[in-house]
Amino acid sequence: MSVTRRDVLRILSAGGLVLGAPSVLSRFSEAADPKGPMAPEKIDASELTGLEGKPAPKPAGPPDLAVIEGADPAANTKAAVDMMGGMRRFVSKGDKVVIKPNMGFGNPPEEATTTEPRVVRALAEMALEAGAKRVMIFDNPCHRADIAVEVCGMKKALQGLDDTFVFTIRSSRFFREVSIPKGKVLKKTKIAVDILEADTIINAPVAKSHGSAYVSFGMKNWMGAVEERTAWHTLIDLHEAIADIATFIRPKLTVLDATRVLVSGGPGGPGPIKNLKKIVAGTDPLAVDIYGLTLAKWGGSGYRVQDIPHFQHAILRQVGDHRIERMDIRKVAV
Repeated sequence: MSVTRRDVLRILSAGGLVLGAPSVLSRFSEAADPKGPMAPEKIDASELTGLEGKPAPKPAGPPDLAVIEGADPAANTKAAVDMMGGMRRFVSKGDKVVIKPNMGFGNPPEEATTTEPRVVRALAEMALEAGAKRVMIFDNPCHRADIAVEVCGMKKALQGLDDTFVFTIRSSRFFREVSIPKGKVLKKTKIAVDILEADTIINAPVAKSHGSAYVSFGMKNWMGAVEERTAWHTLIDLHEAIADIATFIRPKLTVLDATRVLVSGGPGGPGPIKNLKKIVAGTDPLAVDIYGLTLAKWGGSGYRVQDIPHFQHAILRQVGDHRIERMDIRKVAV
């Protein structure tokens, strides 16, 4: 899929951005990036983030992004959700709630390949306190399902919570085929039935590097909600498919777990790990993901927005707002 100069002009103009020199408005290429995955030609950063003057003042109320740092992942999570307006902003009495963590690998939490279990328990507790009828927590793991859910610590961490279910979705009975109206390469796919029937969806990914997608944050986490993703690596463009699924699954809240981050060697490790002790929460899935780039030097050297192909595709599909420099981002240490 090629992106024309007109496409980029249309998206950037719609956001009220001031464009740089026209000569740098390039299209996606098929040239291989020496770092590994296929990458687009670079777009000048000013064309993604350049603004004239100061951002407009934000009204009182919840911020666009909440960034909490502290020693206790559960306390960080609760503080982030509270800053975003509290769980009752997202969950109403009687809601069927889905929390989608990353439970893809049979590694302990200390290896930073899966979501910290204490983050997910905190989210489930808050959802139940807000009146959720039930909370469903699941993934379609890469490793053997029973091993993955046990070793990553999620099942043990959620024990004792009423109306809370932790499981893996490997059987076809867990999925239903749907059309993706805004999909470019992913026109239809089989998605977890619980997501299709949920009243509230909370995305709870871990922040880590990824050998094929560069980084694995919120949008990439939805690969664990589909039945068959092998074709994403073989028959269609992975980066476009990630953006396509993000146009369809629309979480009310994204909580990015950056308690520990695998800065390279992802998605399954091993690799260098940084203990950031942070949680990032927001209602805009693209904004959360883009902020995630600022947390570490992913891949050993760090990436910009224009270095991540699925980010660029998501911008063009208008999944969310990429202009985080004009957002209300509140950072608190607890």
